Amino acid sequence: MKIAVPRERKILEQRVAITPEGARTLLDHGHEVFIETGAGSGSLFSDDDYKKVGCSILSSLQETWETAELLVKVKEPDDSEFEFFRSDLTIFCFLHLASLPHVAKALLDSKATAFAYETLRISDGRLPLLEPMSEVAGKLSVINGAFYLLSQNGGRGTLLGGAGSAPPAKVVILGAGIAGMAACEMAVGLGATVTILDINSAKLDLLQKKYGNAINPLLSSPENITSACNDADLLIGAVLVPGAATPRLITRDHISSMKAKGVFVDISIDQGGCSETSKATTLDNPVYTELGVNHYGVCNMPAQTPLTSTIALAKASLPYIARLADSLTANVPLSDEFGAALTCQAGKLTNKETATALGL
Repeated sequence: MKIAVPRERKILEQRVAITPEGARTLLDHGHEVFIETGAGSGSLFSDDDYKKVGCSILSSLQETWETAELLVKVKEPDDSEFEFFRSDLTIFCFLHLASLPHVAKALLDSKATAFAYETLRISDGRLPLLEPMSEVAGKLSVINGAFYLLSQNGGRGTLLGGAGSAPPAKVVILGAGIAGMAACEMAVGLGATVTILDINSAKLDLLQKKYGNAINPLLSSPENITSACNDADLLIGAVLVPGAATPRLITRDHISSMKAKGVFVDISIDQGGCSETSKATTLDNPVYTELGVNHYGVCNMPAQTPLTSTIALAKASLPYIARLADSLTANVPLSDEFGAALTCQAGKLTNKETATALGL
């Protein structure tokens, strides 16, 4: 199987889908690995690092896509890559098509086969390829929130942990999944006053046992969301419905009730966002202000820490890349966890939640 990895085209995206160590494993499986020149440089992997393990370096985006039988990348294909879609190509990456109908249309029109990292699900219900990036995004949500609370960045001039007689900031986290738990860990560690909401009481009980009185766990309900958002300095949206559009649980009134020049960080923005005020932003222009609150809606937040993110994601994804390539080479059925990950095939959408979100 010819496995090819292009350089990412999303703004300031520096991650790479396969490390040199991972490429060596795929080569040991008997596959060929092709890397577009410079694809790993943002994660501190040079072309020579890939050459040393036996990869071939390709000079252009076009050559990379045209060589691939299995195309592996991190983020969804860029508009500039649509022309290279074809019916005999398999793509494996984060897709997030529920919020990207134009990408879905291009994939369906081409009849390419596409598997989504974010919906690959194992037998215990976990999403092993989404989890490491959710953890990174959760931690970065607090770091970015703290940054945009600084006065020189348009914030209200609040230190998360307070100081002396100045009280700590009020941080509210909606969702106690992987991202929400990571955000909670960071916010508690920085000394903030933390309220976290979720519909799953068992998750909240675990967090209560871990952090004790350092957090205020609440069952998520419209009433509790309203109460928690009132006077919040930093609100973090960490809601996830795999493959589907994120429900907009945060209203304009909730945003208006926050402190002036507070910050809302929407980790859910990849799937459309969890607030009525949510809009996708980019790393070169990450923040906009609405209703007096700074909104951070970057869809590829983990790209800010490309070395950490690449290592974490590549380790998690490598076994599945190898399994997919092996199955395609031998023309044998894929294992069950790929069922939910299969999103497009032969011009059809094959993930129900994604299809519902797109009205297809």
